[in-house]
Amino acid sequence: MDTDNSSHPLHQGRLAMIGFRAGSGGIGRVMTTLMDALLAAGVEIDLLLPAGEHPDLEALRGQINRFTLDSDNRQQATAALLDYLQQRRPNAILSNKDQTHRLLRRNQIGAQRPLTAFRVGTNVPERLKRTSRWTSIWKRWQLAALYREADLLIGNSSGVSATLAQMLNQGPGRHRRQPRIETILNPVDAEAIARLATEPMSHPWLKQKTGPVIVSVGRLVRAKHFSLLLRAFALLPAALNARLMICGSGSQHERLLALATRLGIADRVELLGHQSNPFRYVAAADLFACSSIFEGANNALIEAIALGTPCVSTDCPSGASDILDDGRLGPLVPVDDPAALADAMRSVLEAPLPAERLRAGAARFDPKLSAARYAEVLDIMLRPHPSG
Repeated sequence: MDTDNSSHPLHQGRLAMIGFRAGSGGIGRVMTTLMDALLAAGVEIDLLLPAGEHPDLEALRGQINRFTLDSDNRQQATAALLDYLQQRRPNAILSNKDQTHRLLRRNQIGAQRPLTAFRVGTNVPERLKRTSRWTSIWKRWQLAALYREADLLIGNSSGVSATLAQMLNQGPGRHRRQPRIETILNPVDAEAIARLATEPMSHPWLKQKTGPVIVSVGRLVRAKHFSLLLRAFALLPAALNARLMICGSGSQHERLLALATRLGIADRVELLGHQSNPFRYVAAADLFACSSIFEGANNALIEAIALGTPCVSTDCPSGASDILDDGRLGPLVPVDDPAALADAMRSVLEAPLPAERLRAGAARFDPKLSAARYAEVLDIMLRPHPSG
């Protein structure tokens, strides 16, 4: 095998992606949308995956090249990655997880490394707040050192990008070379979710409304702060006769049921569990509510405005202010203020924004725009799609 890379130019239309997974739910849906948009734009994608079956890839509408790389075994993964880079010579490599970021350190890949970008989809300092102060500081320094290994960092909201800049400018290594930071919003396929929203749904609260229905979507975990949403909902006037439905499963299910009982709202709240198609509920709702403590960028909130459903959200770090256009597409309230959230919900129910205005506001999340931005910052040459 020829190991002299200087005689093999980079393939300018080829992008390697590592640490990504396709799928129909949550972040998997975002990644599927992104990969489909890149393929449609003419990018050749090499997807580096662990060994085994990957049925979620069936959700992709385009054709990708698959390569086996098991990131659980660092030594084997590094050898496989070096072999891949030597043979395929992608113009850029995009990593989506800290685990796969570590495989791309310069001292492991060396001269074979193409332009290397790390996508960061969460607010790291907020995520680390559950640890002790010193553990949080130490982990931030460790992650900052890891992120400096990239040529480019891509945050999925302006808040995530801002925290990345702060991390890189603190602690040991802050005077060393810094990667470029770009913000690219998560793509949402508005047409696809609008089709899904038309699927039949027979829940009586939505089929035969006796009052407004508020819907939220997310895992039942601390970060989503559904206890705040329940407390705010309990403050709405009884005469409103509102209902609250939450799509999602998680560790706080029983705790939230108990809280609803204590607040006297159990008969007007339903925890629906995981829903493979939450869009039916969101589209039929009178209001979508986000109560998160922190996010990277709340995909369910983006999907709600794309469906034309009025929204309210906590002004959490990060993403909500980007998505709701600094409050122009829906009120932003303090993170832990049930009265403020209740007032915002009542206000929007009384005077909702037109669905057309919300859908127009979601145009920023068009997959074509996202793909074009990724191609731009990764210096990928776009070509007509073979099937186009």
